[in-house]
Amino acid sequence: MSWNYRVVKRVVNGEEIYAIHEAYYKKGEENPDSITEDSVSSVGETVKELKKDFTLMMKAFKLPVLNHEDF
Repeated sequence: MSWNYRVVKRVVNGEEIYAIHEAYYKKGEENPDSITEDSVSSVGETVKELKKDFTLMMKAFKLPVLNHEDF
């Protein structure tokens, strides 16, 4: 199983909100099989690790937005 960060759209109280989630893929699959229920934030034990994680999150903006309700 592999994963990456994705932008996910969710409708809350009639309002669209967007957040970063982890998306998980079955081996060899192109589309995600599942996502984290809650959004995630960038973290690291050092500034270098934080920057690396944030860089990975930024790649999510180059991919299509996922709909939370599809999961």
